[in-house]
Amino acid sequence: MALAYILINVKNRQESRVAAELVKYKFIEDIHLLYGLYDIIIKVKAKDLDTLNDFSVNELSKIKDIATTATLIVADKTKEDNKL
Repeated sequence: MALAYILINVKNRQESRVAAELVKYKFIEDIHLLYGLYDIIIKVKAKDLDTLNDFSVNELSKIKDIATTATLIVADKTKEDNKL
């Protein structure tokens, strides 16, 4: 299992439209719009690093108005708790 967070910069203030496109991908578990250096962060869970690489290189590049991405691959999970 490969887990990553991908930071996305969007062109032309199209964050909502890009986020709506991202919803279509089964690998994406979470999508958040941000303030700051990046516009969107997504949490991606893929079966392996090859699948993650294919998604980030081939699929994300198809989405109009994505300017840049930065992929942060999780090395080890210390805590995961979905409770508030």
